[in-house]
Amino acid sequence: MKLYIAEKPSLGKGIAEYLPGSKSKGNGYIQCGSDTVVTWCFGHIFEQEEPDFYTPNDVPTTPKGKKKWRFEELPIFPDQWKKRAKDDAKAQIKVIRDLLKKASSVVNAGDPDREGQMLVDEVLEELRWKGPTQRIWLAALDEQSVRKALASLKDNRDYQNLRNSAEARARADWLMGMNLTRAFTLRNSGSGVVSVGRVQTPTLALVVDRDEKIENFKPKDYYVPRINAGFWAAWELREDFEGVDAEGYLTDRKAADRLAVRAKADGKATVKEFTSAEKHQQAPLGFSLAELQKVCSAKLGMSAQQVLDAAQALYEEHKAATYPRTDCRYLPEEQHGEAGRVLTGLAKNGFADLVKVADSSRKSAIWNTGKVTAHHAIIPTGSMQGSMSPAVAKVYEIIVRSYLAQFYPPYVYRATKALLTCAGEDWKATANVPVSAGWKAIYGMTEEEDDAPAQPIPTLKKGQVLAVQDAEVQAKQTKPPARFTDGSLIEAMSNIDKVVEDEAAKAKLKETSGLGTEATRASIIETLLTRGFLERKGKQVLSTQAGRALVHALPKDLTDPVLTARWEDALSSVSEGRLTLQQFEEAQRKFVVRMIEAAKATTVAVGQARPSSSTGRGKSSTGKTRGGGQKAGPACPDCKKLTITLKTKKGDAFFKCEGCQSCWWPDKQDAKKLGTKWGEKKT
Repeated sequence: MKLYIAEKPSLGKGIAEYLPGSKSKGNGYIQCGSDTVVTWCFGHIFEQEEPDFYTPNDVPTTPKGKKKWRFEELPIFPDQWKKRAKDDAKAQIKVIRDLLKKASSVVNAGDPDREGQMLVDEVLEELRWKGPTQRIWLAALDEQSVRKALASLKDNRDYQNLRNSAEARARADWLMGMNLTRAFTLRNSGSGVVSVGRVQTPTLALVVDRDEKIENFKPKDYYVPRINAGFWAAWELREDFEGVDAEGYLTDRKAADRLAVRAKADGKATVKEFTSAEKHQQAPLGFSLAELQKVCSAKLGMSAQQVLDAAQALYEEHKAATYPRTDCRYLPEEQHGEAGRVLTGLAKNGFADLVKVADSSRKSAIWNTGKVTAHHAIIPTGSMQGSMSPAVAKVYEIIVRSYLAQFYPPYVYRATKALLTCAGEDWKATANVPVSAGWKAIYGMTEEEDDAPAQPIPTLKKGQVLAVQDAEVQAKQTKPPARFTDGSLIEAMSNIDKVVEDEAAKAKLKETSGLGTEATRASIIETLLTRGFLERKGKQVLSTQAGRALVHALPKDLTDPVLTARWEDALSSVSEGRLTLQQFEEAQRKFVVRMIEAAKATTVAVGQARPSSSTGRGKSSTGKTRGGGQKAGPACPDCKKLTITLKTKKGDAFFKCEGCQSCWWPDKQDAKKLGTKWGEKKT
């Protein structure tokens, strides 16, 4: 008997549908013909043992029976890693065990990524399967894709490095989360748990850093002189000009006014350079998950998790789109031959008018086999099953339009640039004027991203003299960076080089590094929201005071996104066989030891936002208040950090600064304000 083990029931049913033979449902499996069975997991059905499993039995326990957290047991390093069956999966594990006893071969049908690889492999390892094993790699679940994958099964041993990469990630998360959360919680003078994660902590630091830059931002006035010679042309800034600061802004209003006055007095401008040419812009590449989340966040206001859920439903439930957890924006050239079939399917699914204009023979830059990683870009399959919810339908439409754009002509525009000289200075005007909508017709020309205004600039000749009709100075202000949204935070996590200021680090990180993976980023954001370190306000994702206090309390190595991004690179090296699981784990263990020593020398004052069932420490609150019901108070006048409200043993309220630990009584006239400082009195 050949046994297929799928990652989840929906995937198992999708495979069984296209296997030969009559189908009959059993308890936790589907019989396909006489000698093939499909069964499934429910995601991970085995999990790492808790730290208590590895610590001595004589460790004191809490009233709930959990072992107390003490520095004496740190670091907790398993001599031999153990996994246990999840309580709610034991019945299905028995089903799989019984089927394995009858099996002559197995097919690993995990999702086509490192996590899916390990998820099924660990079941086979825990249940002691030693027989032949194959791997099915399903990029999509429509009929053609499944049949093609069934006809090209691979040897599961070819994916051992991918499985090791997933195991390395899981062990690293356990080593850091379990050890460092304990270490810094033990040094916490506040209430609750100081949650530390390999990826979540530097992700939180990204948001904290952005929020604090915005709040500390001081707008700068600067000025842009310009002349009108039948069209507006702005002064070409010179760094050595009077009034230009080190950042390249003309900040001297009087100097700007003098430029405008001189230009108007001169009265004429000579054409120094003139260029006007048609330019072609190809359609944007296809969607990686991060890019899809960014676009849907901006256009639909959806959270990263909502976009992932919608894309997953399109893949599993509706068979309408390919595998969503991809970091690639390209398609294999070999797949171009299927374009006609996909377009025909899309025409039947409500996009007939757009398909009419599409040319299936057109080959855009998206078709590039050399740039395809483990998965290709997210595209529609041309198939459709069931009816979609409104949210899923909107995400589907965005995916479809992106795919259709690949078969439309390029967007054509005329790029015009005129460089004038007047009063001894250069003045520049640019304009990008649409000529042919091309692929932008799919979006109703709403995707226009040209910065240059489409002002009319006539055809000019070098040396031509124009009359200066007017001159003025535009007063402007510098702007702070934008607050993060789900989409822009996902983009920052994916492209760390864009938010890193160190040029050497930026160059090294540009090609490969990121925080987390396409599969995990949305859940990391949701975890930080659940724990009260982040909060949403409309589309914005903001850090809470608890989140800021945590980031400021931890060592730089734990909050530095660059370091964590390089750990992700190391995991990629494991998946490619250039680094072993053991080498990666040893590096993680050394790092954990160093961070525990750092924790011993650290004093933390953080109120956590969610209770933990494994600590025996005080309860915590839900985000807007601090741990143990501590509300955020006014800012400390000494260090500018926010205070928290506490009570003396007698029940009198007072404010305590989480930064410098200073304390104040409330103001007698307004209890929400700071009053008399409490001197050096301890709490």
